[in-house]
Amino acid sequence: APSEIAVASLCNVDAIATWNDHRTKDASAAISIEWLQVDNHCPNAPFPVALCPAEGQQNASSLCDTDIEHQPFLDIRLTFAPKHTSGISCLRRVTVAPRDVAVAIDLAFIMRLQRFLIGIQEYRERSMGESSNSSSRAVSRGTLILPDLVQIFEERNGSAAAGVGSQNFYFQGLSILPCNITLSVAPALALTSAQASLEGKDAAAIHAAVRKGDVLIGDGSVMLGVKIGGENRSALAVIRGVFKSILVDALLRCDGATLNFDGIVLRNHTSTGPQLGTYLGAHYLASLRNNVPALLGSLAFFGNPVGLMRGLGDGMSDFVSEPVKGLKRSVEELDPSFVVDGVARGTGSLARHAVGGIADSASLLTETFSKNMAVLTLDRRYAQQRDRGTSLRSAGRGTTTFVDGVESGVVKLIRGITEGVTGVVKAPMRGAEKRGMEGFAKGVGKGLLGLLVKPMIGLSDAATDVMIGVKGSVEGSVGNSASYRGLHGNQIRPRRAFYGRDRAMREYRLADATATSIAMRTRLAGEPYLSHCDMGDSVALLSVKRLLVLGSEGEEVLVVKLKRIKDVEVRQNPKQKGLLDWGVFLSLKEPRKNGREAEVISCQEQSIALELCAQTKRAINLVQNESS
Repeated sequence: APSEIAVASLCNVDAIATWNDHRTKDASAAISIEWLQVDNHCPNAPFPVALCPAEGQQNASSLCDTDIEHQPFLDIRLTFAPKHTSGISCLRRVTVAPRDVAVAIDLAFIMRLQRFLIGIQEYRERSMGESSNSSSRAVSRGTLILPDLVQIFEERNGSAAAGVGSQNFYFQGLSILPCNITLSVAPALALTSAQASLEGKDAAAIHAAVRKGDVLIGDGSVMLGVKIGGENRSALAVIRGVFKSILVDALLRCDGATLNFDGIVLRNHTSTGPQLGTYLGAHYLASLRNNVPALLGSLAFFGNPVGLMRGLGDGMSDFVSEPVKGLKRSVEELDPSFVVDGVARGTGSLARHAVGGIADSASLLTETFSKNMAVLTLDRRYAQQRDRGTSLRSAGRGTTTFVDGVESGVVKLIRGITEGVTGVVKAPMRGAEKRGMEGFAKGVGKGLLGLLVKPMIGLSDAATDVMIGVKGSVEGSVGNSASYRGLHGNQIRPRRAFYGRDRAMREYRLADATATSIAMRTRLAGEPYLSHCDMGDSVALLSVKRLLVLGSEGEEVLVVKLKRIKDVEVRQNPKQKGLLDWGVFLSLKEPRKNGREAEVISCQEQSIALELCAQTKRAINLVQNESS
């Protein structure tokens, strides 16, 4: 089934060049990209924004406002010297100025992008008539793997590389400015049954495999992949799967790790294209290797000690600098109160950073403990429900207080105890329904295990929310970093709508995309979308199965199955004081449970009623054609 994985949005892309055919004068070229943002449109994505400038979303509302100056996301400027008789391409100046970026990804997002790229590669190979083993590279023993990027690059650029390899370049000055990447990584979340039915079996299998920790790491072309359809059939396999899931979760939870990449400055440098590429690759690989300790220290499994030390360092810096600033101002204005204010500000900053950092590290540790204990319950449904639950860390968006943390913690503690007690009864019943006596016996074991573990998870969740509340209260913001505001901010646009059972793709329409996202939160979730009709104070949503009318407060006013509608027409309905109102009259094939043989959808205007009537008739005809 087709689906939208990601959307890349660029704003204000400018390209300027001055050139002459004979190359007798200096030539220049410049390209500037003011804004680049990549949105993650996979369902249940931990981060809605996968990549954006490190300043985050605060400038997103004014992307195209020419009155406000923004630092470009990427700025490249080249100045070419006149053509030389030796044939060497001479560049006087090359300047590359990247902007600091924030990146937030999950493994399911990477795997689905990988699958998309593999599909493009296979299509190109088939269209070019190449006899390659791309199918075995894409799917091998039920495994999706990353393609050999080096081999693909060589195949597609072999001819170009041959031409560039013999071309020498002289750089009078080449400068690539340093940049920082703020990296956040989170495990993938399981899909609901409704989301899985719309995404398709393959995409749902990827999410399930990543959630179970079925990650494959190899050598050669098999760099990273997931094992699709794996099952734990023995007790040893179950234990191995549990610890594998815990290990993957520990290695894939990183919060705001800062990767520093040094700049490059070359003067009077001569090399070929491949030689320059090798030098740049070695430079950035060495920079990445130097960032490994900081990356490991930012793992949530260890409580993000690097973030804690960074916060303490900022607090200590304020503790020293603020009194000095106050002293200088006191000397200038002969007022000793500024010294007292500086000491107070510095001490307060140190206390906020210390308490907030310790609370944040403690919340990460308890959150990791809760996630791992949820895996140990062996109750996949319970673990998936916890995944899909709203986290106070992401839901607060900078407004969480200590009171909010305590309230949420108490609720989760009670829920954990309730889940543990009721699981003793529910787990054996669910097991018996699926596998008889064998399932009943396994259910008894799961229920007793949950009775012990789930209250502990509830207690750990309560402690996590209390610590998040403490951090929010002392710092005034749960996520005061720029990367948090960006990666947890709004996407540029909602996810694309696909139409009908075939999930047909049409021109993007914001209204349909919004209606689709609303439908996923109603009982139409999982049903392919057809159309909608905005009726002012209400909206009608049409899927391939049902018609749903939502009121002004989002409540469900009417739900009717399309196959039960006999006829649709527009009528005028009498209102109070002799006034008439337009409405869509639905004649049903058989009375409903409440005894009604017809339903009326009131509309404010005749044009809206006619539009809704036409959409409903098209939907009914579609259902009749599919059933015949």
